[in-house]
Amino acid sequence: MAEEIIGGVARWNVSAADLPERVLTAPSGGRVFLLPDSRVDGVAVYRDDVAGLVKTLRHRGVDIDFACAREDRRYLSEYGATAVVATVGIAVATTLTTDLVKSIVLTAWQRARSSLGPSCPAEEVEEARVTVKIAEIVRTENETVVRGFEITGRLADIDNLVQLAVSDSALAELPSAGRDDAAPEDNTG
Repeated sequence: MAEEIIGGVARWNVSAADLPERVLTAPSGGRVFLLPDSRVDGVAVYRDDVAGLVKTLRHRGVDIDFACAREDRRYLSEYGATAVVATVGIAVATTLTTDLVKSIVLTAWQRARSSLGPSCPAEEVEEARVTVKIAEIVRTENETVVRGFEITGRLADIDNLVQLAVSDSALAELPSAGRDDAAPEDNTG
């Protein structure tokens, strides 16, 4: 459950145990990982409208990959209207930079576009309500700590809300690593 801090921005209670090993062991850098929507019997489940999302974003210059290997993920079709058009779960193995924020915003835009369909006008996509969950993985010499943000709002406002979350001192503070929150650092080559 997310604890709301300021309008549309909340702390997302995510730990290293909640993230795929592939994300936790990724080299620090600008790669964005698309997290699964859910897990069923250990298999990552993504909505079927994200199947082409990673390819589209790579074509647009975003360094993105699925958080789970191809053999560990499945796609699920969902139909029906909801208040939030798209939910995007993203993990980054570094602190959030301006370029990463731009990649996250573009990912949210493309995700909303794929949910609404290619014939939906750009103006309607901008007005769509989306939720972006960001797991920021920060490594120290002895541990890996995960800080989570959950941002919900109009797609047109997501850029400003992500910037607000990154700069807000209440959210910027790293959580203390508890037994379930920290993952041992892999020092193998």
